[in-house]
Amino acid sequence: MPLYNGLYKVTLQTAAGIEYGVAYLLDGRLRGGDSGMAYVGNYAQEGDVFSAEVSVAPHRALPGAASLLGYAEVVVLLEGLSADGCAKLRGSARDVPGVRLTATLSLLAD
Repeated sequence: MPLYNGLYKVTLQTAAGIEYGVAYLLDGRLRGGDSGMAYVGNYAQEGDVFSAEVSVAPHRALPGAASLLGYAEVVVLLEGLSADGCAKLRGSARDVPGVRLTATLSLLAD
């Protein structure tokens, strides 16, 4: 079942830890962020398969803080399955070889 347009809780996990944010999905566009990073990208769905390409960049300076990916600006590629207002995804950062991440999107509101 594809994800609907709406506001989603985002849980990102890498070997460095876990981060939480939100994302709004609207007709193929993804916009969101957390306390220090903005998420801007596009997504596609074919049946239950969800894929996204998202630019992650800081929107404010956080002294001493680093992103889970270890870089300030990266493009993240995600793919996985969606069902019942939730998507479980795996991904990588295009410019950071070897970094793997998982992400979960959970519907908060339409």
